[in-house]
Amino acid sequence: MWLLLFLGLIVVVPLLIIVGAAAAVIAVVHTMPGLLILVGLWMLFTAGRGRRRGPYPGRGWDRWAPAPVPARPQPVPTPAPRPSPARPVTPPEARAQERPRRELPIDVQIKVEQIRRKADMLLGYADRFPPFSHDLHIVRQTAADYLPRTIEAYLALPGDDDPVVAASGKTALQELREQLGILDSKLDDIAQDLQRQDLDRLLANRRFLEERFRPGELEDRVEPRQETDAA
Repeated sequence: MWLLLFLGLIVVVPLLIIVGAAAAVIAVVHTMPGLLILVGLWMLFTAGRGRRRGPYPGRGWDRWAPAPVPARPQPVPTPAPRPSPARPVTPPEARAQERPRRELPIDVQIKVEQIRRKADMLLGYADRFPPFSHDLHIVRQTAADYLPRTIEAYLALPGDDDPVVAASGKTALQELREQLGILDSKLDDIAQDLQRQDLDRLLANRRFLEERFRPGELEDRVEPRQETDAA
């Protein structure tokens, strides 16, 4: 009897398992369309929330997507510096051949400044010269032409030594001093002539007054005045 019961259990239990599994499969097959619809709605709902909240990792369908990598700024290429023009390098031999700059001695500079001041002073009295005055023309030319040309002629000599002028037998510096002396003495003569003309005008005015007021006329003018004072 126990043997029959054991055999029955062995046969019945597998049959029940098979029947239950078949029933479960049939139930799943009948409910499959509804499950698919629910899964689709759930997927749409999750995707919509992910788009509204932004693509953050771990939300919606982005939870399995890798985190976005921020774009690195591209380096701005630095323009290459323009090569500066090469400066000409003067070799020592060329520098040695360059002409040294000639300079005026201090006493000559003082003389030049003295001549310039005299010319400027005389030009300030240009209205006291007679019309078409030759002396006024010389003063203007001395300040504008004669003095600058004399200085430039000396400074244009090559070298820095004091060469001898063959025509005069004097050195260049001596010749320069004499030429400046000629200009200076000529301005002095013009200034003396201008002063002499002023003195002549002053004396002419005296003669005019003496001729205008003769001694007889002066006595006639003085006597009535004395009588008026006595009365």
